[in-house]
This record gives sequence, C-alpha cells and structure tokens, in this order.
Amino acid sequence: MRIGFEEKIVDAVARIAAGLLEPEDYSVTLLADHVVDSIRIVGTRLRPRSSTIYCALCGRGPFTRKGYYLHLVRVHYSEILHLVREEAERAGRASKL
Repeated sequence: MRIGFEEKIVDAVARIAAGLLEPEDYSVTLLADHVVDSIRIVGTRLRPRSSTIYCALCGRGPFTRKGYYLHLVRVHYSEILHLVREEAERAGRASKL
C-alpha cells in the first residue's frame, strides 16, 4: 500500500498537534518550503493549550496524545487538508509580494 502526499501531510499535522513530533523536527525535501511551513503552522495551531487534551476543531475529549492523533487523522482528515491548503496558498501569495 502506497501512502500519498495527502496522507503524509495529514499524518505530520496530526503528529505535531498531538505532541508526538516537534514542529522544528519535521522536514521533507519533496515539498515546497511554504508547504512544509504550513504543515508546521497548522499542527502548532491544533496543539492543546493545557495538559488535558481536547480537540481544537470539535471540542471532543479528553484524549491521550496517541488518541488525539488518531482522532485527528480519522475524524478531521479533510479539514486538516483544507487548513494546510489555505495556509500554503496564503504563504505562497505572501512570498510573491
């Protein structure tokens, strides 16, 4: 089974959001820099603000870090892709100015 770019993007955002991967540790040479930055930004925005983990998108919880990761990937897959696309487009437009 091959994993495509979309799956890798959602996986990375969910890992960053759940605290399983630090944003500065994520890098991929196959993606444009503004896309990698967008993944880091969205993942950081979805990180919980307190030690008790509730979903930043729907408010469900509490979760363990692994449970939050699984919740994001399974329930919010398309939302995460949409957020990364918006952020990447915004960053792409800003870099052209």
